Amino acid sequence: MTFFNPKEEVLDIQLTQYGRHLLSKGTMKPFYYAFFDEGIVYDSQNSSHGGGFPESKNDAEKRIQSETPYMKTQHCFTGREEFLFDGVNDTEDRLEIGIYERMHTLTDELGSSELGSVKMPFFTMSVLDGEIEKVATVESGSVRTNNIPEPESGTTTLSQQILKIPQIDIDVTYDIAVIDPLEPGVKFEIDEEISPDTTYGNGLGVAVGTNDIMILIDEGNTVCGLENFQIEVFEKTGELGSMDEEIYRPLAFEKQLELVQDNLLLTEEEARKKAGIGPNQFTELDSTFVEYFLDIKVDREINNSLVCAAISKVKNRGETIYSPCGVDIECPDLEGVIITDIYASDADEQEC
Repeated sequence: MTFFNPKEEVLDIQLTQYGRHLLSKGTMKPFYYAFFDEGIVYDSQNSSHGGGFPESKNDAEKRIQSETPYMKTQHCFTGREEFLFDGVNDTEDRLEIGIYERMHTLTDELGSSELGSVKMPFFTMSVLDGEIEKVATVESGSVRTNNIPEPESGTTTLSQQILKIPQIDIDVTYDIAVIDPLEPGVKFEIDEEISPDTTYGNGLGVAVGTNDIMILIDEGNTVCGLENFQIEVFEKTGELGSMDEEIYRPLAFEKQLELVQDNLLLTEEEARKKAGIGPNQFTELDSTFVEYFLDIKVDREINNSLVCAAISKVKNRGETIYSPCGVDIECPDLEGVIITDIYASDADEQEC
């Protein structure tokens, strides 16, 4: 690790270990970028990252931009003793490195504020259908202990940055019943999409009841759009890595056809041809795909009637929902339930 020479150097771009692995295979396709300010102390007097000296606002800019030395890019976050590529399970080891780096390094990128706003971006989450069981504000596991003995202490303790990840637990229970033609009648609403369309040899079938989760997530003080969030799904394997950290296996989403290319709307047949996919060729879903376990629908993929039904439940409970961007659908119970300004008054306006 060396310092920047401010007279000659401006940017330092380095590939991580996993990035080098992807580059060597010819599969690295970067298309995102993010900015970080973890090494900058804005408030010199009250900062928890050091300082402790008074400073005027006019002097802060000069100190940050001209008088503070900065380290060059750190691109390696794991030691040789943690991952040793010895020809055995090297691919799995590199994948584990990639997951570790994604979850524990460079996690606090800067958000995109609305033009002209002086407030930081934030996000809100409201459960329209379902019930929150437990909320934790900080994800534990910021310290890992290696079982490699040392002469003095017996163990090596390595600390990693504390990740303030809101963890919200929501339990889902589905009703399941046996359909018997001789005794018709099921006491719950049947979900046709997830109920197996199978009649067994004894004439019986299985019905699954609707009990989905519907969540409204918004980002405030930024540009309202349909692509403000990214969804990642991990499977909790219950296994431990080389440093006794719990291993989470990332699941992939089934790749969707790109119907809009070069600002042109293509038919499904044209999109399949451009992607090199045959007319009868479909992805075989296995346990590495999200869709193997569950379906996640977002924004306009969700039927409006389901959203309106969930909003009606909120209204019947006498609750309101704060949504900085609002809900872009028409529902009879929408007014008075979705609030876009928490400081707005619901009092009747009277002429003075």
